Formats: sequence, structure tokens, C-alpha cells
Amino acid sequence: MSRRIRRADCRDAGRKRRYSMPDYQMIAILVYGEPGSGRNPLTEEKYKDLGAALAAAGMEVRPVLYHDQIADELFEPLRGYSVILVWVNPIEQGRDRTRLDALLMQLAQAGCFVSAHPEVILKMGTKKVLFDTRQLSWSGKVGLYTNFDEFRETFPASLESAGTKVLKQYRGNGGNGVFRVALATDALVVTHAQGSEGRQSFGWTEFFEKFRHYFSGGGMLIEQEWNVNHANGMVRCYLCGNRVAGFGYQEVNALYEVSQNGRSRILPPGKRFYFTEKCGLFRDLKEIMEKEWVPQLQKCQSIPTNMLPVIWDADFFINDPVHPTPAGKYSLCEINVSSVSPFPPSAIPLMVAETLSRIC
Repeated sequence: MSRRIRRADCRDAGRKRRYSMPDYQMIAILVYGEPGSGRNPLTEEKYKDLGAALAAAGMEVRPVLYHDQIADELFEPLRGYSVILVWVNPIEQGRDRTRLDALLMQLAQAGCFVSAHPEVILKMGTKKVLFDTRQLSWSGKVGLYTNFDEFRETFPASLESAGTKVLKQYRGNGGNGVFRVALATDALVVTHAQGSEGRQSFGWTEFFEKFRHYFSGGGMLIEQEWNVNHANGMVRCYLCGNRVAGFGYQEVNALYEVSQNGRSRILPPGKRFYFTEKCGLFRDLKEIMEKEWVPQLQKCQSIPTNMLPVIWDADFFINDPVHPTPAGKYSLCEINVSSVSPFPPSAIPLMVAETLSRIC
């Protein structure tokens, strides 16, 4: 059944000024799905409360499944939507987002509001943003290898000087393509964050052959310092546009080895605990994100506020829990834009308000 949006709904959604808007709006919740799978994000735990909140604000919300096989068939149906909110990983079921991003660009040009917009994903949602924003006070030392020959010639000296480094592929999710590389006496010890490969030992020749394919198709590798405070855990700062919408804290065990009974092993991921944007534990992070780091990110990457995603997040290591300054307390691990879910319940009202502000 169609829904009508009253102008008062936009004011009630968290904005103070009055908007002029059409009486009828449709919103698509777009997720990956195999053809014929029958997947419905509006019935899934991750999205159903958001869908209900958008409907309560006057939107007609519909689920849409994306797959490369049907990409050419989706433009005409989707161009009738005012808003398309997308949750598809950069690497999904062995595929990339090339065809999806082309479709979303077409839809944006046709007047649909798309979040996250493919151009914005390239500016802030790839691992290269760690290098691009290395001058910000949230950053540690970050390196970039844009071709294989450069990597082969330069990385050995970098690893020798530090002993341990982290390498990340240009686009990935879920720890895919994130490696801890440690220099041992007679080998390189490589641990994949995804955990499927375990610890592996390589000589230099084998090591470079393993990483060669990350440079194909315009790929690159980003290098970060190994954070020795890894065991302090990680705080995920969720944002709607330029406003902090909540936090998640998690003990992060990927790449972090513990010794039990004389043997080293990697523990399974810890549970993430959610907190609202008002949580005093992370007040300092909220303030510096909204007042300094997000505006600096926008300036560095030329991203206007009205192009920031409806939902995105930044993951921070906790270097020193009692450090008097946020820049000393936290350091950026990565930014996630393409498929941020689940998200804290506190983010939902702000996501609704942010969505309405883009179309009102």
C-alpha cells in the first residue's frame, strides 16, 4: 500500500526547517541475492527495524535483490524510486561491484538518491583512504604500493625496519585481503585476517608470488604499522552523514595470536556491544569526529556533506584507554561504507532523518 509523507514528518524526523517535497516517495532497500532465492531484507534482523521506521515516517519501503545476472533488468524498475539504500559488499560471492556501481551511477544521474554513492565509496570506502588521510591526527604511519615492482623493491626494507606490518588490499570486506606479515629468522610468517588460511610461512619469492595478484586490474596494497595495542579492542564509530549515531566495542582477535598450552592460536571474533551516541565512554571520540576528523576527511577527499552516506563507520584501535587526548587514545584502522550492517538501534532515527533530509 502506498504511503504519503506530510511536510511535518520531515520536521519530526530531526530537522528544524520546513521542506518542500513531493507527496509520494518510495525507498528501496537493495541487498545482494541469488536469483530466485526469495531473500527479503525487510524480514531480516539487520534491516527490519529500519524498514519499519522509514515506513512510520511516511515512506513506502520495498526490498530489492541485486545480482549481476539481472543488472540490465533493474534500471527501469528502480528509476521510479526516490531513494535507494544499498547494502552490497565490495567483494560479494566472488564478484565485485563493477556492474552494480555502473547501475547506481545511472540511477543517481536519473535523479534517485543513492547511498552510498559509488563515487563516495571510492573516495572514503576503499583502503586507500588510510593513505589519503595519513596527515590527519587519527592516523599512524601508512604506506601505499601502486604496482608490483614497487612493492617487491620497497617492502623488504620496510618490513625489516619494523619487524611486523599489516597489508590490506584496495577493496575488500570481512578481513578478506588483510594480512599480518612478520619477519622471522628464516621465513616470512603471514596470517590472514579472514582466518581460513591460518599461519603460513614463505620465502621471499613465494611471498611475492602470493601477493602479485592484488595489483591486477588497477589494484594496490596499503601498508600499516602493526598496532601493539591490538588487545585493547576496537571501537566502531557509526555515523549518519556527518553526525555520530552510535558506537560498537569489540575485542578484535583477527591477526592477534594468544598462547595457550604452549601453542599459538587465533581466537574467534569477540561479540560487539552497542552503545548510543550519548555514551560517556566515547564522548571524546564523538566530539573529535564531528568537530575535526569528519570535516578534515571531507576537505581532504572533496566530499560535500550532502554526499556523505546515510550510514558509515570508522574503526579505531584503542591505543591508550587513559590518554588525555583523543588523538593519543585512538588511531584509525579502517573506514567502512559499502555495506555497514548491523548497526546500533540508536542509529535508526538518525538514518531516517538523514534520508528524509536528502529528498525533502
